[in-house]
Amino acid sequence: MADTIKCPQCSANLIFNPDTQKLECAFCGGAFDPSQIESVVEELTTDKKIGATDQAQAFEGQKDSVFEAEADNAEFNVSEQQGVVEDNSDKTEFVCNACGARVVTDSHTSATFCAFCGSPALVGQRLAENFRPKYLIPFSVSREKAEEKFITWAKGGRWTPMNFVSQKNIEKLTGLYVPFWLFDYNIKMDVTGKGTTSSVSGNIKTIHEYEVTCKGPMKFGGVPFDGETRIDDELMEAIEPFHMDKMIPYDYKYLPGFFADRYDLDPDGLKDRAVKRGREYINQYINSKVKKYDTFSIKQNNSVFTEIKADYALLPVWFMSYKYLGKYYYFAVNGQTGEVAGKLPISPLKKLIFFFVLLAIIAVIVRAGLALYLGGTFG
Repeated sequence: MADTIKCPQCSANLIFNPDTQKLECAFCGGAFDPSQIESVVEELTTDKKIGATDQAQAFEGQKDSVFEAEADNAEFNVSEQQGVVEDNSDKTEFVCNACGARVVTDSHTSATFCAFCGSPALVGQRLAENFRPKYLIPFSVSREKAEEKFITWAKGGRWTPMNFVSQKNIEKLTGLYVPFWLFDYNIKMDVTGKGTTSSVSGNIKTIHEYEVTCKGPMKFGGVPFDGETRIDDELMEAIEPFHMDKMIPYDYKYLPGFFADRYDLDPDGLKDRAVKRGREYINQYINSKVKKYDTFSIKQNNSVFTEIKADYALLPVWFMSYKYLGKYYYFAVNGQTGEVAGKLPISPLKKLIFFFVLLAIIAVIVRAGLALYLGGTFG
């Protein structure tokens, strides 16, 4: 059974608003701090118990007929399914507790919307055990802001198709909590390199060479790698960084209104990439410390990773796919910073128009030059 977070005041579904960082009700206007929603529910429930006592006896006399009516209704809801055999090994069914619809989703989706009434329904059982994240960064960029960022970015493309930035395409923008593994490194740094400086005396230039050795312990923390094979790694790296100081312990109350994938790639499958990026960080650190040299090059990097560990976290991303001329293009907006990334499609029509405009400009220049030349010759 899927679950939602209900408004303590009117029982409608609550949605997390990135702008206010609160769970909000679209019906009664209630707004609640996610970390305090349980205490609010308990307080209101206690107040209602006083009035509910007087109604208990009246309900007691009616309950038999109510249960019979529910049983009658249930009998008409039973139907036999037959005919088509479908492979459901990678699918999961849940029941929407807002409208009663049964919704099928793939096995990697841990939070989704009901396709019938739009209710945000949480599949909490799939975030249990080893699939439960340790941390989460809540969305702080709202859908409206994400749309503005994306439109501004997309319009900056010289060859972007004219009909690309349309309301139809923008509606596909989806708030998605992407599964990430956050790697921490303990490193025994051991790097040697060569630095050079130069001096000039009269007409003589002298090159001075220095052997540089860098050794000692190093630490890097919270280096993110997405654990979802269906999302392009370069796209996720392009919208970094995420501000890890805003990360909180995982709390499902920040999920309503958004999708959330679970990882299908564990830390072992990311270890090679993690080590490669760790070595790149070492090189960047070394290069930042040797700016006194005119030139510097690393000869050997024998650094040893003494400890590597990873924590599972959900990070906020606005995601969109777009099909143009039979090819899919993918775009992402960092749900915390608003950074936009993706590869824009190229419009053949725009390139053709540009070619003819350029050809016309060249023709005018050539004609003007030729006229000037002939005028000078026969003048």
